[in-house]
Amino acid sequence: MSGREPLSVVFLTAAAGPGTRAAPFGAARVASALKAWSASRSSSKPGTGAGPSGANASIRVSIVEAEPDESPEAIAKRALALSPDLVGLSLYSWNSGRLEAAGAALKAARPGLVIVAGGPDASADPEALAARGPADVVVAGEGERAIVDLVEAMLAGKPLPGPVVRAAPADPAGLSSPWLDGTLDPGRWGGGALELTRGCPYRCAFCFESKGEARLRRFPLETAGKELERFEEAMVEEVFVLDPTFNADPKRMAAAVRLFSERGPNLRYFLEIRAELLTAEQARLLGSLDCSVQIGLQSADPAVLALVDRTLDPDLFARKTRLLDEEGVVYGLDLIYGLPGDTLAGFRRSLDYALGLGPNHLDVFRLAVLPGTALRDRAAGLGLDWDRAAPYLVRSTPTFGAAELEKAERLAVAADVLYTRGRAVMWFRSVAALARAKPSALLAAFADFMDQERSGPFADIVAEATTDAARHDDIERLQTAFFGDWFERRPTKKPDHALAAIDLIKASGAWTRAFAEGATTTMELGWPPEDLLDYASFDVAAFADETRRAPRRWTCSPSRDGPRFAAAKKPR
Repeated sequence: MSGREPLSVVFLTAAAGPGTRAAPFGAARVASALKAWSASRSSSKPGTGAGPSGANASIRVSIVEAEPDESPEAIAKRALALSPDLVGLSLYSWNSGRLEAAGAALKAARPGLVIVAGGPDASADPEALAARGPADVVVAGEGERAIVDLVEAMLAGKPLPGPVVRAAPADPAGLSSPWLDGTLDPGRWGGGALELTRGCPYRCAFCFESKGEARLRRFPLETAGKELERFEEAMVEEVFVLDPTFNADPKRMAAAVRLFSERGPNLRYFLEIRAELLTAEQARLLGSLDCSVQIGLQSADPAVLALVDRTLDPDLFARKTRLLDEEGVVYGLDLIYGLPGDTLAGFRRSLDYALGLGPNHLDVFRLAVLPGTALRDRAAGLGLDWDRAAPYLVRSTPTFGAAELEKAERLAVAADVLYTRGRAVMWFRSVAALARAKPSALLAAFADFMDQERSGPFADIVAEATTDAARHDDIERLQTAFFGDWFERRPTKKPDHALAAIDLIKASGAWTRAFAEGATTTMELGWPPEDLLDYASFDVAAFADETRRAPRRWTCSPSRDGPRFAAAKKPR
Protein backbone atom coordinates (compact mmCIF):
# COMPACT_ATOMS: atom_id res chain seq x y z
CA MET A 1 0.00 0.00 0.00
CA SER A 2 2.99 2.32 -0.60
CA GLY A 3 1.92 5.87 -1.46
CA ARG A 4 -1.64 5.29 -0.31
CA GLU A 5 -3.48 6.34 2.82
CA PRO A 6 -2.44 4.53 6.01
CA LEU A 7 -4.35 1.38 6.80
CA SER A 8 -6.84 2.36 9.53
CA VAL A 9 -7.33 -0.21 12.29
CA VAL A 10 -10.08 0.55 14.82
CA PHE A 11 -10.81 -1.50 17.95
CA LEU A 12 -14.31 -1.40 19.46
CA THR A 13 -14.63 -1.95 23.21
CA ALA A 14 -17.28 -1.61 25.90
CA ALA A 15 -16.47 -1.74 29.61
CA ALA A 16 -18.56 -3.70 32.09
CA GLY A 17 -19.16 -0.46 33.97
CA PRO A 18 -17.52 2.78 35.06
CA GLY A 19 -14.70 2.95 37.55
CA THR A 20 -11.00 2.38 37.97
CA ARG A 21 -11.11 -0.88 35.95
CA ALA A 22 -12.87 0.51 32.90
CA ALA A 23 -9.75 0.96 30.77
CA PRO A 24 -9.93 -1.17 27.57
CA PHE A 25 -6.89 -3.16 28.56
CA GLY A 26 -7.51 -6.22 26.39
CA ALA A 27 -7.97 -4.23 23.20
CA ALA A 28 -5.07 -1.98 24.17
CA ARG A 29 -2.76 -4.99 24.54
CA VAL A 30 -3.52 -5.97 20.94
CA ALA A 31 -3.32 -2.38 19.69
CA SER A 32 0.03 -1.97 21.43
CA ALA A 33 1.41 -5.10 19.76
CA LEU A 34 0.28 -3.78 16.39
CA LYS A 35 1.91 -0.41 17.01
CA ALA A 36 5.17 -2.05 18.06
CA TRP A 37 5.23 -4.16 14.89
CA SER A 38 4.37 -1.15 12.74
CA ALA A 39 7.11 0.96 14.34
CA SER A 40 9.70 -1.76 13.79
CA ARG A 41 8.55 -2.08 10.19
CA SER A 42 8.88 1.66 9.63
CA SER A 43 12.29 1.88 11.27
CA SER A 44 13.60 -0.63 8.74
CA LYS A 45 12.46 1.60 5.86
CA PRO A 46 14.46 4.83 5.30
CA GLY A 47 12.38 7.97 5.09
CA THR A 48 9.42 6.87 7.15
CA GLY A 49 8.63 7.70 10.73
CA ALA A 50 6.05 7.23 13.45
CA GLY A 51 3.34 9.83 13.91
CA PRO A 52 0.68 10.54 16.54
CA SER A 53 -1.15 7.63 18.17
CA GLY A 54 1.14 5.04 16.64
CA ALA A 55 0.50 6.15 13.03
CA ASN A 56 3.09 5.95 10.28
CA ALA A 57 3.12 5.69 6.51
CA SER A 58 1.44 2.26 6.63
CA ILE A 59 -0.92 2.06 9.59
CA ARG A 60 -3.10 4.07 11.95
CA VAL A 61 -4.47 2.50 15.17
CA SER A 62 -7.45 3.77 17.18
CA ILE A 63 -9.68 2.54 20.00
CA VAL A 64 -13.38 3.44 20.22
CA GLU A 65 -14.85 2.95 23.71
CA ALA A 66 -18.60 2.56 23.84
CA GLU A 67 -20.49 4.75 26.30
CA PRO A 68 -22.62 2.89 28.88
CA ASP A 69 -25.97 3.44 27.11
CA GLU A 70 -24.67 4.00 23.57
CA SER A 71 -26.54 2.12 20.86
CA PRO A 72 -24.75 -0.22 18.45
CA GLU A 73 -25.60 2.15 15.61
CA ALA A 74 -24.03 5.10 17.44
CA ILE A 75 -20.90 3.05 18.19
CA ALA A 76 -20.65 2.09 14.53
CA LYS A 77 -21.08 5.72 13.44
CA ARG A 78 -18.14 6.81 15.59
CA ALA A 79 -16.02 3.99 14.19
CA LEU A 80 -16.93 4.93 10.61
CA ALA A 81 -15.75 8.49 11.24
CA LEU A 82 -12.22 7.04 11.52
CA SER A 83 -12.43 5.58 7.99
CA PRO A 84 -11.53 2.06 9.14
CA ASP A 85 -10.15 -0.66 6.89
CA LEU A 86 -10.19 -3.21 9.71
CA VAL A 87 -12.35 -3.19 12.86
CA GLY A 88 -11.53 -5.38 15.82
CA LEU A 89 -14.31 -6.37 18.23
CA SER A 90 -13.10 -6.95 21.81
CA LEU A 91 -15.79 -9.37 23.00
CA TYR A 92 -16.60 -10.22 26.61
CA SER A 93 -19.73 -11.73 28.15
CA TRP A 94 -21.02 -8.29 29.14
CA ASN A 95 -20.61 -6.61 25.74
CA SER A 96 -20.65 -9.20 22.96
CA GLY A 97 -24.28 -8.63 21.97
CA ARG A 98 -23.85 -4.88 21.63
CA LEU A 99 -20.51 -5.02 19.83
CA GLU A 100 -21.62 -7.75 17.44
CA ALA A 101 -24.62 -5.55 16.56
CA ALA A 102 -22.25 -2.62 16.03
CA GLY A 103 -20.18 -4.84 13.74
CA ALA A 104 -23.30 -5.74 11.74
CA ALA A 105 -24.11 -2.03 11.36
CA LEU A 106 -20.58 -1.40 10.14
CA LYS A 107 -20.87 -4.21 7.58
CA ALA A 108 -24.16 -2.79 6.32
CA ALA A 109 -22.58 0.62 5.85
CA ARG A 110 -19.26 -0.65 4.45
CA PRO A 111 -19.60 -4.19 3.02
CA GLY A 112 -15.90 -4.39 2.17
CA LEU A 113 -14.77 -3.60 5.69
CA VAL A 114 -12.79 -6.37 7.39
CA ILE A 115 -14.13 -7.23 10.84
CA VAL A 116 -12.07 -9.30 13.26
CA ALA A 117 -13.53 -10.65 16.53
CA GLY A 118 -11.36 -11.44 19.51
CA GLY A 119 -11.50 -11.63 23.28
CA PRO A 120 -12.80 -14.31 25.68
CA ASP A 121 -16.25 -14.56 24.09
CA ALA A 122 -14.74 -15.03 20.66
CA SER A 123 -12.30 -17.66 21.94
CA ALA A 124 -15.07 -19.57 23.67
CA ASP A 125 -16.94 -20.70 20.54
CA PRO A 126 -15.18 -19.25 17.49
CA GLU A 127 -16.91 -21.47 14.90
CA ALA A 128 -20.38 -20.40 16.01
CA LEU A 129 -19.37 -16.74 16.01
CA ALA A 130 -17.82 -17.03 12.55
CA ALA A 131 -20.97 -18.74 11.23
CA ARG A 132 -23.38 -16.07 12.43
CA GLY A 133 -21.24 -13.07 11.46
CA PRO A 134 -20.51 -10.21 11.13
CA ALA A 135 -16.86 -11.12 11.74
CA ASP A 136 -14.78 -12.13 8.71
CA VAL A 137 -12.12 -13.56 11.01
CA VAL A 138 -12.50 -14.86 14.56
CA VAL A 139 -9.37 -15.13 16.68
CA ALA A 140 -9.42 -17.90 19.27
CA GLY A 141 -6.74 -17.29 21.85
CA GLU A 142 -4.37 -14.40 22.38
CA GLY A 143 -4.61 -11.70 19.75
CA GLU A 144 -1.28 -9.90 19.81
CA ARG A 145 0.42 -12.00 17.14
CA ALA A 146 -2.77 -12.78 15.23
CA ILE A 147 -3.59 -9.12 14.58
CA VAL A 148 -0.10 -8.53 13.21
CA ASP A 149 -0.47 -11.46 10.81
CA LEU A 150 -3.84 -10.16 9.62
CA VAL A 151 -2.63 -6.61 9.02
CA GLU A 152 0.52 -7.88 7.35
CA ALA A 153 -1.63 -9.90 4.94
CA MET A 154 -3.82 -6.89 4.20
CA LEU A 155 -0.83 -4.64 3.52
CA ALA A 156 0.66 -7.26 1.21
CA GLY A 157 -2.64 -7.79 -0.61
CA LYS A 158 -2.74 -11.44 0.41
CA PRO A 159 -5.88 -13.45 1.32
CA LEU A 160 -6.85 -13.26 4.96
CA PRO A 161 -6.54 -16.39 7.11
CA GLY A 162 -9.65 -17.74 8.69
CA PRO A 163 -12.50 -17.64 9.17
CA VAL A 164 -11.16 -19.00 12.50
CA VAL A 165 -7.59 -18.34 13.55
CA ARG A 166 -6.30 -20.33 16.51
CA ALA A 167 -3.52 -18.25 18.02
CA ALA A 168 -0.65 -19.84 19.89
CA PRO A 169 0.12 -18.51 23.38
CA ALA A 170 2.45 -15.52 23.27
CA ASP A 171 5.73 -15.05 25.10
CA PRO A 172 4.92 -12.28 27.62
CA ALA A 173 8.52 -11.06 27.53
CA GLY A 174 8.06 -10.03 23.90
CA LEU A 175 4.85 -8.03 24.37
CA SER A 176 4.79 -4.26 24.51
CA SER A 177 3.00 -2.42 27.30
CA PRO A 178 0.03 -0.16 26.46
CA TRP A 179 0.77 1.80 29.63
CA LEU A 180 4.32 2.57 28.53
CA ASP A 181 3.80 3.27 24.82
CA GLY A 182 1.01 5.81 25.31
CA THR A 183 -1.89 3.62 24.17
CA LEU A 184 -3.50 3.99 27.60
CA ASP A 185 -3.27 6.86 30.08
CA PRO A 186 -3.86 5.54 33.61
CA GLY A 187 -4.78 9.02 34.83
CA ARG A 188 -7.91 8.94 32.68
CA TRP A 189 -9.44 6.03 34.57
CA GLY A 190 -7.79 6.46 37.94
CA GLY A 191 -6.66 2.85 37.84
CA GLY A 192 -4.38 0.49 35.99
CA ALA A 193 -4.30 -3.21 35.15
CA LEU A 194 -0.98 -4.86 35.92
CA GLU A 195 -0.62 -8.14 34.05
CA LEU A 196 1.86 -10.41 35.78
CA THR A 197 0.87 -13.89 34.59
CA ARG A 198 -1.03 -15.69 31.86
CA GLY A 199 -2.38 -19.18 32.35
CA CYS A 200 -3.93 -20.81 35.40
CA PRO A 201 -2.99 -24.07 37.12
CA TYR A 202 -6.59 -24.66 38.21
CA ARG A 203 -9.47 -26.04 36.19
CA CYS A 204 -12.67 -24.64 37.73
CA ALA A 205 -15.38 -25.85 35.35
CA PHE A 206 -17.30 -22.55 35.24
CA CYS A 207 -14.25 -20.45 34.29
CA PHE A 208 -12.83 -19.69 30.83
CA GLU A 209 -9.54 -21.04 32.20
CA SER A 210 -11.10 -24.50 32.55
CA LYS A 211 -9.80 -25.26 29.06
CA GLY A 212 -7.08 -22.66 28.95
CA GLU A 213 -3.33 -22.78 29.23
CA ALA A 214 -2.26 -24.53 32.44
CA ARG A 215 1.37 -23.50 32.05
CA LEU A 216 2.07 -20.21 33.78
CA ARG A 217 3.72 -17.61 31.55
CA ARG A 218 5.11 -14.69 33.48
CA PHE A 219 5.63 -11.09 32.44
CA PRO A 220 9.05 -9.64 33.30
CA LEU A 221 8.96 -7.92 36.67
CA GLU A 222 11.16 -5.14 35.29
CA THR A 223 8.41 -4.19 32.84
CA ALA A 224 5.88 -4.33 35.68
CA GLY A 225 8.14 -2.02 37.69
CA LYS A 226 8.12 0.58 34.91
CA GLU A 227 4.34 0.33 34.71
CA LEU A 228 4.11 0.87 38.47
CA GLU A 229 6.23 3.99 38.14
CA ARG A 230 3.81 5.21 35.47
CA PHE A 231 0.89 4.52 37.79
CA GLU A 232 2.66 6.40 40.59
CA GLU A 233 3.11 9.42 38.31
CA ALA A 234 -0.59 9.34 37.44
CA MET A 235 -1.55 8.89 41.13
CA VAL A 236 -4.07 6.17 40.31
CA GLU A 237 -6.52 4.98 42.96
CA GLU A 238 -6.08 1.26 42.32
CA VAL A 239 -3.81 -1.23 40.60
CA PHE A 240 -5.73 -4.33 39.54
CA VAL A 241 -3.22 -7.19 39.42
CA LEU A 242 -4.11 -9.62 36.63
CA ASP A 243 -2.79 -12.81 38.14
CA PRO A 244 -5.40 -15.57 38.58
CA THR A 245 -3.66 -16.85 41.72
CA PHE A 246 -1.21 -14.32 43.11
CA ASN A 247 0.06 -16.70 45.81
CA ALA A 248 0.48 -19.79 43.60
CA ASP A 249 4.28 -19.40 43.62
CA PRO A 250 5.62 -18.16 47.00
CA LYS A 251 8.95 -16.95 45.59
CA ARG A 252 7.34 -15.05 42.73
CA MET A 253 4.80 -13.56 45.13
CA ALA A 254 7.55 -12.34 47.47
CA ALA A 255 9.44 -10.81 44.54
CA ALA A 256 6.29 -9.07 43.30
CA VAL A 257 5.51 -7.64 46.74
CA ARG A 258 9.05 -6.28 46.98
CA LEU A 259 8.57 -4.68 43.56
CA PHE A 260 5.26 -3.15 44.63
CA SER A 261 6.89 -1.67 47.73
CA GLU A 262 9.90 -0.29 45.84
CA ARG A 263 8.36 0.97 42.61
CA GLY A 264 4.76 1.66 43.64
CA PRO A 265 4.85 2.38 47.39
CA ASN A 266 1.90 4.80 47.32
CA LEU A 267 -0.42 2.60 45.29
CA ARG A 268 -3.33 0.46 46.41
CA TYR A 269 -3.39 -3.08 45.00
CA PHE A 270 -6.24 -5.49 44.26
CA LEU A 271 -5.13 -9.13 44.27
CA GLU A 272 -6.74 -12.54 43.83
CA ILE A 273 -5.49 -15.48 45.91
CA ARG A 274 -6.39 -19.05 46.84
CA ALA A 275 -7.12 -19.33 50.55
CA GLU A 276 -5.92 -22.92 50.87
CA LEU A 277 -2.43 -21.91 49.66
CA LEU A 278 -2.09 -19.05 52.11
CA THR A 279 0.72 -19.18 54.68
CA ALA A 280 1.53 -16.96 57.64
CA GLU A 281 4.48 -15.51 55.67
CA GLN A 282 2.25 -14.72 52.69
CA ALA A 283 -0.26 -13.03 54.98
CA ARG A 284 2.58 -10.97 56.44
CA LEU A 285 3.66 -9.92 52.95
CA LEU A 286 0.11 -8.90 52.10
CA GLY A 287 -0.10 -7.01 55.38
CA SER A 288 2.89 -4.92 54.29
CA LEU A 289 0.92 -3.59 51.30
CA ASP A 290 -2.01 -1.25 50.95
CA CYS A 291 -4.15 -3.88 49.28
CA SER A 292 -7.48 -5.62 49.02
CA VAL A 293 -7.52 -9.38 48.47
CA GLN A 294 -10.30 -11.30 46.75
CA ILE A 295 -10.89 -15.00 47.39
CA GLY A 296 -13.18 -17.26 45.38
CA LEU A 297 -15.21 -19.28 47.87
CA GLN A 298 -18.16 -19.83 45.46
CA SER A 299 -19.96 -22.24 47.83
CA ALA A 300 -19.48 -23.57 51.34
CA ASP A 301 -20.64 -27.04 50.29
CA PRO A 302 -17.77 -29.32 49.22
CA ALA A 303 -20.17 -31.63 47.36
CA VAL A 304 -21.46 -28.74 45.25
CA LEU A 305 -17.93 -27.54 44.51
CA ALA A 306 -16.86 -31.03 43.46
CA LEU A 307 -19.31 -30.83 40.54
CA VAL A 308 -17.41 -27.81 39.19
CA ASP A 309 -13.94 -29.23 39.85
CA ARG A 310 -13.16 -27.34 43.04
CA THR A 311 -12.38 -28.52 46.56
CA LEU A 312 -13.06 -27.03 49.97
CA ASP A 313 -12.19 -27.85 53.55
CA PRO A 314 -14.39 -25.34 55.44
CA ASP A 315 -12.31 -25.52 58.63
CA LEU A 316 -9.05 -25.02 56.74
CA PHE A 317 -10.54 -22.15 54.74
CA ALA A 318 -11.63 -20.41 57.95
CA ARG A 319 -8.17 -20.86 59.51
CA LYS A 320 -6.52 -19.39 56.43
CA THR A 321 -8.73 -16.31 56.37
CA ARG A 322 -7.91 -15.73 60.03
CA LEU A 323 -4.28 -15.30 58.94
CA LEU A 324 -5.44 -12.30 56.93
CA ASP A 325 -7.39 -10.95 59.91
CA GLU A 326 -4.31 -11.22 62.10
CA GLU A 327 -2.30 -9.10 59.65
CA GLY A 328 -5.07 -6.56 59.13
CA VAL A 329 -5.47 -7.47 55.45
CA VAL A 330 -8.72 -6.33 53.82
CA TYR A 331 -10.29 -9.21 51.92
CA GLY A 332 -13.52 -10.10 50.15
CA LEU A 333 -15.20 -13.36 49.16
CA ASP A 334 -17.04 -14.47 46.02
CA LEU A 335 -20.16 -16.63 46.08
CA ILE A 336 -22.09 -18.11 43.14
CA TYR A 337 -25.74 -19.16 43.32
CA GLY A 338 -27.26 -21.64 40.88
CA LEU A 339 -24.31 -24.03 40.84
CA PRO A 340 -25.09 -27.63 39.86
CA GLY A 341 -26.30 -29.61 42.86
CA ASP A 342 -26.90 -26.51 44.97
CA THR A 343 -30.25 -25.47 46.43
CA LEU A 344 -31.69 -22.28 47.87
CA ALA A 345 -31.21 -23.68 51.37
CA GLY A 346 -27.63 -24.61 50.51
CA PHE A 347 -26.95 -21.13 49.14
CA ARG A 348 -28.28 -19.63 52.36
CA ARG A 349 -25.88 -21.83 54.32
CA SER A 350 -23.07 -20.54 52.12
CA LEU A 351 -24.12 -16.97 52.93
CA ASP A 352 -24.10 -17.80 56.64
CA TYR A 353 -20.65 -19.36 56.39
CA ALA A 354 -19.17 -16.53 54.31
CA LEU A 355 -20.55 -13.69 56.45
CA GLY A 356 -19.58 -15.58 59.59
CA LEU A 357 -15.94 -15.18 58.53
CA GLY A 358 -16.27 -11.38 58.54
CA PRO A 359 -15.01 -10.46 55.04
CA ASN A 360 -14.72 -6.79 54.21
CA HIS A 361 -17.13 -7.31 51.32
CA LEU A 362 -19.09 -10.12 49.71
CA ASP A 363 -19.62 -10.37 45.94
CA VAL A 364 -22.48 -12.66 44.96
CA PHE A 365 -23.18 -13.74 41.37
CA ARG A 366 -25.66 -15.88 39.50
CA LEU A 367 -23.94 -18.76 37.70
CA ALA A 368 -22.97 -17.99 34.10
CA VAL A 369 -22.74 -21.03 31.83
CA LEU A 370 -19.96 -19.59 29.71
CA PRO A 371 -19.27 -20.96 26.25
CA GLY A 372 -15.96 -22.72 25.88
CA THR A 373 -15.92 -23.95 29.48
CA ALA A 374 -16.03 -27.47 30.86
CA LEU A 375 -19.32 -26.58 32.55
CA ARG A 376 -20.91 -25.73 29.19
CA ASP A 377 -19.86 -29.15 27.89
CA ARG A 378 -21.53 -30.83 30.86
CA ALA A 379 -24.54 -28.51 31.11
CA ALA A 380 -27.05 -30.72 29.33
CA GLY A 381 -26.08 -33.76 31.40
CA LEU A 382 -26.41 -31.70 34.56
CA GLY A 383 -29.89 -30.54 33.53
CA LEU A 384 -28.98 -26.85 33.40
CA ASP A 385 -31.19 -24.35 31.58
CA TRP A 386 -29.47 -21.09 30.73
CA ASP A 387 -29.60 -18.08 28.43
CA ARG A 388 -27.83 -18.79 25.15
CA ALA A 389 -27.03 -15.10 24.72
CA ALA A 390 -24.49 -13.21 26.82
CA PRO A 391 -24.13 -13.05 29.77
CA TYR A 392 -25.30 -16.73 29.68
CA LEU A 393 -26.98 -16.74 33.09
CA VAL A 394 -28.51 -19.93 34.44
CA ARG A 395 -32.34 -19.97 34.43
CA SER A 396 -32.91 -23.17 36.41
CA THR A 397 -31.31 -26.42 37.51
CA PRO A 398 -32.89 -29.67 38.73
CA THR A 399 -32.26 -28.56 42.34
CA PHE A 400 -32.51 -24.77 41.96
CA GLY A 401 -35.67 -23.77 40.14
CA ALA A 402 -36.41 -20.43 38.55
CA ALA A 403 -38.43 -19.21 41.56
CA GLU A 404 -35.65 -20.20 43.95
CA LEU A 405 -33.08 -18.39 41.78
CA GLU A 406 -35.17 -15.24 42.03
CA LYS A 407 -35.17 -15.58 45.81
CA ALA A 408 -31.41 -16.04 45.74
CA GLU A 409 -31.16 -12.90 43.59
CA ARG A 410 -33.04 -10.95 46.28
CA LEU A 411 -30.58 -12.23 48.88
CA ALA A 412 -27.66 -11.25 46.67
CA VAL A 413 -29.00 -7.70 46.30
CA ALA A 414 -29.64 -7.48 50.03
CA ALA A 415 -26.08 -8.63 50.76
CA ASP A 416 -24.73 -6.01 48.38
CA VAL A 417 -26.68 -3.15 49.97
CA LEU A 418 -26.76 -4.12 53.64
CA TYR A 419 -23.27 -5.59 53.90
CA THR A 420 -20.95 -4.57 51.06
CA ARG A 421 -22.17 -1.11 50.07
CA GLY A 422 -23.22 -0.65 53.67
CA ARG A 423 -19.63 -1.29 54.88
CA ALA A 424 -20.99 -3.48 57.62
CA VAL A 425 -17.92 -5.56 58.40
CA MET A 426 -17.14 -3.68 61.65
CA TRP A 427 -20.52 -4.35 63.21
CA PHE A 428 -22.39 -7.06 61.34
CA ARG A 429 -21.48 -10.16 63.35
CA SER A 430 -22.06 -8.45 66.70
CA VAL A 431 -25.42 -7.00 65.67
CA ALA A 432 -26.49 -10.29 64.06
CA ALA A 433 -25.70 -12.11 67.31
CA LEU A 434 -27.80 -9.59 69.25
CA ALA A 435 -30.61 -10.04 66.72
CA ARG A 436 -30.42 -13.80 67.33
CA ALA A 437 -30.60 -14.43 63.59
CA LYS A 438 -28.46 -16.09 60.98
CA PRO A 439 -26.99 -13.72 58.39
CA SER A 440 -29.16 -15.17 55.63
CA ALA A 441 -32.29 -14.56 57.71
CA LEU A 442 -31.30 -10.93 58.22
CA LEU A 443 -30.68 -10.55 54.50
CA ALA A 444 -34.09 -12.02 53.67
CA ALA A 445 -35.75 -9.64 56.13
CA PHE A 446 -33.76 -6.70 54.73
CA ALA A 447 -34.89 -7.63 51.20
CA ASP A 448 -38.50 -7.52 52.45
CA PHE A 449 -37.80 -4.17 54.13
CA MET A 450 -36.45 -2.69 50.89
CA ASP A 451 -39.50 -3.95 48.98
CA GLN A 452 -41.79 -2.27 51.48
CA GLU A 453 -39.84 0.97 51.32
CA ARG A 454 -40.06 1.23 47.54
CA SER A 455 -43.29 3.10 48.18
CA GLY A 456 -42.33 4.39 51.62
CA PRO A 457 -40.23 7.17 53.14
CA PHE A 458 -36.99 5.64 51.84
CA ALA A 459 -38.19 5.09 48.26
CA ASP A 460 -35.52 7.32 46.70
CA ILE A 461 -32.72 5.70 48.70
CA VAL A 462 -33.89 2.19 47.81
CA ALA A 463 -34.06 3.15 44.13
CA GLU A 464 -30.39 4.20 44.17
CA ALA A 465 -29.09 1.65 46.68
CA THR A 466 -27.62 -0.73 44.10
CA THR A 467 -26.26 1.96 41.76
CA ASP A 468 -23.00 3.86 41.71
CA ALA A 469 -24.98 6.93 42.75
CA ALA A 470 -25.75 5.37 46.15
CA ARG A 471 -24.44 7.39 49.09
CA HIS A 472 -23.20 5.53 52.13
CA ASP A 473 -24.90 7.87 54.60
CA ASP A 474 -28.21 7.12 52.86
CA ILE A 475 -27.59 3.37 53.08
CA GLU A 476 -26.79 3.85 56.76
CA ARG A 477 -30.24 5.37 57.16
CA LEU A 478 -31.68 2.17 55.68
CA GLN A 479 -29.56 0.05 58.01
CA THR A 480 -30.55 1.89 61.19
CA ALA A 481 -34.22 2.01 60.17
CA PHE A 482 -34.21 -1.71 59.42
CA PHE A 483 -32.56 -2.74 62.69
CA GLY A 484 -34.65 -0.24 64.62
CA ASP A 485 -37.74 -1.98 63.24
CA TRP A 486 -36.21 -5.42 63.85
CA PHE A 487 -35.52 -4.75 67.52
CA GLU A 488 -38.90 -3.10 68.01
CA ARG A 489 -40.58 -6.25 66.73
CA ARG A 490 -38.17 -8.53 68.60
CA PRO A 491 -37.18 -6.65 71.77
CA THR A 492 -33.77 -7.28 73.29
CA LYS A 493 -33.38 -8.30 76.91
CA LYS A 494 -32.53 -4.70 77.80
CA PRO A 495 -33.41 -1.55 75.83
CA ASP A 496 -29.80 -0.37 75.92
CA HIS A 497 -28.74 -3.39 73.89
CA ALA A 498 -30.69 -2.23 70.84
CA LEU A 499 -29.63 1.39 71.35
CA ALA A 500 -25.98 0.36 71.47
CA ALA A 501 -26.40 -1.68 68.27
CA ILE A 502 -27.80 1.34 66.40
CA ASP A 503 -25.04 3.56 67.78
CA LEU A 504 -22.42 1.03 66.70
CA ILE A 505 -23.76 1.19 63.13
CA LYS A 506 -23.63 5.00 63.21
CA ALA A 507 -20.11 5.19 64.64
CA SER A 508 -18.84 2.64 62.13
CA GLY A 509 -20.49 4.47 59.26
CA ALA A 510 -18.96 7.79 60.29
CA TRP A 511 -15.51 6.20 60.60
CA THR A 512 -15.66 4.57 57.16
CA ARG A 513 -16.87 7.79 55.49
CA ALA A 514 -13.99 9.73 57.03
CA PHE A 515 -11.58 7.04 55.89
CA ALA A 516 -12.93 6.35 52.40
CA GLU A 517 -14.41 9.70 51.40
CA GLY A 518 -12.73 12.26 53.62
CA ALA A 519 -16.17 13.24 54.92
CA THR A 520 -16.99 14.68 58.33
CA THR A 521 -20.05 13.36 60.17
CA THR A 522 -21.83 14.79 63.20
CA MET A 523 -24.05 12.43 65.19
CA GLU A 524 -25.79 11.85 68.49
CA LEU A 525 -24.48 8.79 70.36
CA GLY A 526 -25.20 7.29 73.74
CA TRP A 527 -21.64 6.04 74.20
CA PRO A 528 -18.17 7.25 73.17
CA PRO A 529 -17.61 6.13 69.56
CA GLU A 530 -14.12 4.72 70.18
CA ASP A 531 -15.56 2.45 72.87
CA LEU A 532 -18.32 1.32 70.54
CA LEU A 533 -15.85 0.36 67.83
CA ASP A 534 -13.33 -1.20 70.21
CA TYR A 535 -15.72 -3.25 72.36
CA ALA A 536 -19.30 -3.26 71.07
CA SER A 537 -18.12 -4.60 67.73
CA PHE A 538 -17.25 -7.87 69.52
CA ASP A 539 -20.28 -8.18 71.84
CA VAL A 540 -22.74 -5.32 71.78
CA ALA A 541 -24.91 -6.70 74.61
CA ALA A 542 -21.97 -7.16 77.00
CA PHE A 543 -20.73 -3.69 76.09
CA ALA A 544 -24.08 -2.10 76.91
CA ASP A 545 -24.28 -4.02 80.18
CA GLU A 546 -20.81 -2.94 81.29
CA THR A 547 -20.71 0.64 80.04
CA ARG A 548 -22.81 3.49 81.28
CA ARG A 549 -24.83 5.35 78.68
CA ALA A 550 -23.99 9.07 78.40
CA PRO A 551 -25.68 10.71 75.39
CA ARG A 552 -23.60 13.31 73.58
CA ARG A 553 -22.99 14.84 70.15
CA TRP A 554 -19.83 13.69 68.35
CA THR A 555 -18.01 14.45 65.13
CA CYS A 556 -15.83 12.13 63.07
CA SER A 557 -13.36 13.78 60.73
CA PRO A 558 -10.46 12.65 58.53
CA SER A 559 -6.94 13.36 59.70
CA ARG A 560 -3.37 12.42 58.78
CA ASP A 561 -3.51 9.61 61.32
CA GLY A 562 -6.88 8.31 60.18
CA PRO A 563 -10.47 9.07 61.22
CA ARG A 564 -10.66 11.09 64.43
CA PHE A 565 -13.61 11.37 66.80
CA ALA A 566 -14.17 14.47 68.91
CA ALA A 567 -16.92 15.53 71.28
CA ALA A 568 -18.88 18.35 69.68
CA LYS A 569 -18.85 21.64 71.53
CA LYS A 570 -22.03 22.46 73.38
CA PRO A 571 -23.79 25.60 72.18
CA ARG A 572 -23.45 28.58 74.51
